[in-house]
Amino acid sequence: VQIPVTVKHRIGIDKSESYDFVRDFIGTVAEAGCEVFIVHARNAWLKGLSPKENREVPPLRYDVVAQLKRDFPQLTIAINGGFKDSAAVAEQLEVVDGVMVGREAYHNPWWLASWDAQFYGAAPSELTREAVEEQMVEYMEREALEHGTHWYSVARHMLGLRHGLAGARRWRQVWSDHRLKGLPAHEVMAIARQPRGAENGTIG
Repeated sequence: VQIPVTVKHRIGIDKSESYDFVRDFIGTVAEAGCEVFIVHARNAWLKGLSPKENREVPPLRYDVVAQLKRDFPQLTIAINGGFKDSAAVAEQLEVVDGVMVGREAYHNPWWLASWDAQFYGAAPSELTREAVEEQMVEYMEREALEHGTHWYSVARHMLGLRHGLAGARRWRQVWSDHRLKGLPAHEVMAIARQPRGAENGTIG
């Protein structure tokens, strides 16, 4: 192909922890022209674990990824797996070229709002969670008008927006309440922003 290829992979199969396996894998793929590898620092256990369990049960081995970067300094090596705070990300950036965040970016997306300032030297963002919610509602209503997509299908992917804030649980309940599906998204947002008990029994 004529476009850059990026490979995301695990560090081993089942419970074999041979470093030679993943080293040779990267070496072979790099010889074919790939220069960017995103390494999930767990083995893939093909026997006995579900896909969900495979994201959590095999132990993380960050040292393997660090060794890969030492062995292939000319390649871009990024690490993935288990990162939930900026301190851990910063620590890895001293060792490898990048950090991929997966589930935590989905469940706690506001964490990413600080990254430009923290990691790239940008001015602190003035964006607020309320502004993001309002932009999402505009998107929901545009998608409904143009493509017939119900706001409920969009809202379920932003339920982590208020992660860690007081009232986040009730806010999530409102946005995921099937009884409100008949309302337009901006009305649901208004209900979600009301103090507890002010919605006249909408949420049980």
